[in-house]
Amino acid sequence: MDILISEQIKFKVGESELSGILEKPKTGASAVILILHPHPLYGGDMNNPVVSSLVNTFLDIGYATFRFDFRGVNIRSEYDGIPGAVDDATAALRILEHQGLNLKGIAGYSFGGSTALRFSTTNSVDFVVSVSSSLALFQEGAYQATQLARIDCPVLMIHGVSDMTVPFENMTDISTEINGEVKCVSIENEGHFYLYSLTQVQNEVKLFMETMGL
Repeated sequence: MDILISEQIKFKVGESELSGILEKPKTGASAVILILHPHPLYGGDMNNPVVSSLVNTFLDIGYATFRFDFRGVNIRSEYDGIPGAVDDATAALRILEHQGLNLKGIAGYSFGGSTALRFSTTNSVDFVVSVSSSLALFQEGAYQATQLARIDCPVLMIHGVSDMTVPFENMTDISTEINGEVKCVSIENEGHFYLYSLTQVQNEVKLFMETMGL
């Protein structure tokens, strides 16, 4: 893939310095997709294969992408759960705005998907892509599931039917609470880590974006 810009960007959240990568397609782009990674305390980081697959998909479509490491990836003591991850994403948004970029949508996988959903209850986005998200994580810190009703944009949810880490039922439990149009994609014979279906994930995202006119 030809990339016009691949730039490392550092930004502060409280006393912590986080690092991310801004990438733009060869044609250039002012609209950016924020892409969030799995649980930082269990090996998740911005180079996760599912995250990288999402990055490549959105670059192919023509969007800029920004991914970063949550607090907790390098220093466990800085980890502050989903509420802290939302703060990290919000700080990333401010950096993108400072760069003159417009946040178009947000995508996340597992912990990152739960964070993306929670972020979208208080921030305006044109769409959300949620891969293997957990309702329990979304609700961390006594946040109510009813807050999902504040999401009124199109949402794509993808979940492996055989997921033993975040049970498949989470997709239904989350989708029924969302106000916006939700497309749910069940991937048969797939677990939490998308060892066999990354291409299908990419194709589903592209189809969703095309169908929504995005």
